[in-house]
Amino acid sequence: MSRNEGYRNQTKEVLMLASVVSMIGQFNMENILILRKMGYEVHVACNFLKGNTCDRKQVQRYEQKLKQMHVVCHQWDCPRKVYAAGKCQKAYLQLNKLMKEHEFLWIHCHSPVGGVLARLAARKWGMRVIYTAHGFHFYKGAPFKNWLLYYPVEKLLSYCTDVLITVNREDYCLACKKMHAKKIVYIPGVGIDTQRFWKSQDTQFRIKYQIPKDALLLLSVGELSRRKNHRVVLEALAALKKYKIYYVICGQGELKTELMCLARKLLVDQRIRMIGFTEQVDEIYKNADIFVFPSCQEGMPAALMEAMSAGLPCVVSDIRGNRELIDEGQGGVRFEVDDIGGLCRALLFLADRQRREAYGAYNRKKIRKYDNCVVMSEMKKIYEEMAGFSICQ
Repeated sequence: MSRNEGYRNQTKEVLMLASVVSMIGQFNMENILILRKMGYEVHVACNFLKGNTCDRKQVQRYEQKLKQMHVVCHQWDCPRKVYAAGKCQKAYLQLNKLMKEHEFLWIHCHSPVGGVLARLAARKWGMRVIYTAHGFHFYKGAPFKNWLLYYPVEKLLSYCTDVLITVNREDYCLACKKMHAKKIVYIPGVGIDTQRFWKSQDTQFRIKYQIPKDALLLLSVGELSRRKNHRVVLEALAALKKYKIYYVICGQGELKTELMCLARKLLVDQRIRMIGFTEQVDEIYKNADIFVFPSCQEGMPAALMEAMSAGLPCVVSDIRGNRELIDEGQGGVRFEVDDIGGLCRALLFLADRQRREAYGAYNRKKIRKYDNCVVMSEMKKIYEEMAGFSICQ
């Protein structure tokens, strides 16, 4: 019997889970706002201490924002790697204790490991589950080990998933064919404020970071990890030494030192600017000429959507998510992952100002259907369906 059957507690509690608070802060504040307006007491469980893609100051700002929204926060030591067995067991026990103490009407979970642990615990306590898959780890062209490790787990746990949300068409088609959630939906990404990033040149940025006014400025936004694949851009810059091209990377991560060493080895370090995590990224979009997104794996990349909203032409790896957003020959150029020659050709192709402006205008128009208002409207429908079920129960 579900704990929600015969529910008597007047406080309507729901739980949102993610492996790290940066996932909550960057992609779920609007979801929480919807739930608060619906009258729910929202609990958030995630790791506030480790693994975040932003710095400690930003984590503290997220914590403060959640408190201002009257959200109940719980430290959850969720690992980001599924094979960290000991840490996974600890996180499961923490979650089990939390669910024992609170009669959540339902939970909304994110991230692969968080989604696994949350659904296992929810099954024990008879709680309904929404799971947002921000890009399955198994996909066309994925390593065999990904299919071997992640696919069976996701398929099995789909049986105890009430709503499975996918954020790109490829995952949606796969889920419809292979998964067994009670309901499978496609929502176009996490939603962005398409008005925030509209270009208006700010010359102070180039002055501050000593970037020549006439240089072709490339921009990447994302954590410094192997998955984001910034290395290939550094190697392309080395192959294009005779051109005045500069490269700005916004993000932090464990590969910062390694990437800077590579830049020095390739003799391009004087043209690289690593500025870490920043919330003022919209000011940087305004100064860039081309957005470069060389990732090896994505679901539906918010950074790429922001760049499109800023009216930037984009050079992207030919992977899931990127393919859905960037129309070849209209909004940008796609290249095969690790194809340095292909990347070089794409950059030179977009060195033409008129072409960049045309591609940027196309992207700005296309990205409107990914606006916050579109995504939040769909999320509200899902939450209302869950609320209706709880009332019936």
